[in-house]
Amino acid sequence: MAIDRRLVANVDWPLLAAALLIGLIGVATIASVTRSGPAAGLYLKQLSLLALGVVLLVLATSVDYRRLVDRSPLLYLLGLAALVAVLFSKEVVETHRWLSLGGGLRLQPSEFVKPLTALLMAKIFAESRRETLGLTDLAGPGAAVAAAAALIASQPDLGTAVSLLPIFVTVAFLAGLRPRAILWLVVTMTLVGAFAWKFALRDYQKQRVYTFLDPSLDPMGAGYQKIQSEIAVGSGGLTGKGYGRGSQSQLGYLPARQTDFIFSVLAEELGFLGVAATLGLYLFVLWRCFGVAMTARDRAGAFLVAGVTASLAFQVVYNTAMVAGLVPVKGLPLPLMSYGGSSLLSSLLGVGLILNVRMRRFAN
Repeated sequence: MAIDRRLVANVDWPLLAAALLIGLIGVATIASVTRSGPAAGLYLKQLSLLALGVVLLVLATSVDYRRLVDRSPLLYLLGLAALVAVLFSKEVVETHRWLSLGGGLRLQPSEFVKPLTALLMAKIFAESRRETLGLTDLAGPGAAVAAAAALIASQPDLGTAVSLLPIFVTVAFLAGLRPRAILWLVVTMTLVGAFAWKFALRDYQKQRVYTFLDPSLDPMGAGYQKIQSEIAVGSGGLTGKGYGRGSQSQLGYLPARQTDFIFSVLAEELGFLGVAATLGLYLFVLWRCFGVAMTARDRAGAFLVAGVTASLAFQVVYNTAMVAGLVPVKGLPLPLMSYGGSSLLSSLLGVGLILNVRMRRFAN
């Protein structure tokens, strides 16, 4: 479906430019640490995925977001079906997270469930005509989110499962969740967390928490990532060691350097100034997103943008805090920067949905 030319005038070009610039910074950082060895050339694949993501972004803006919101229950069910199917897929590094598309291509459905969750929450809460909401009003949408989170956690992928929570809580809060209900929700989440710690979390997941509190418990195992990341971040100083000259990342001491710990590479090579500039871009993107939510033409649009923004903000905050050693290590990529097609495409799809709402704020 072609985009009405009248809508192009309402595209948030600064938001789009900032998001793409972050993506290009990610490509450059990946190129810095994959110039040789078996990972050589990954930056070219990431660049092609960035181009594909732009196509997906354009497609996401071409259909009125209200039509997508109306069809969100069906889209969400398709997402749940994909999450079930992935549990029977080929095991990769003791996990079941990807569906094979043939030709060496793989898709991680859990990444795309995040924008689908935002669409569904926008529909459910926008259709509620109550000025305030209690816990009983959260039962339906909460069950839908819990079903997806449980399937994702069973892959296992606890980081992505938890990232659905900010979407649910943010939209529910904006829809009028009562303070008393918020208190009970916190209590419920605490009890669920305690139950999960006792009966659901695997030993390696608990070990990550233990080593976060004291990395010396396993400095060559579970605590290794945290220690090496802190060394990389701290050694960058004000201006960094220079592009392609980071010792921790270039010599292979830093694990997952093109994926979960890509921000550590940036901090080591470009220093505090590079970190500040990149975080400034992220803050600019989030600020523009909040502006779109505030000026949306209807509740559904505002809730959709708020949900997508909450998901992006959570991932940025957690990943950057993780590489600085402030929170336990989780397999949670940095949006738009980390290597990985599904994460990049999902993030650009989310940006496309936000632009969609912005473009149609004055439409009939």
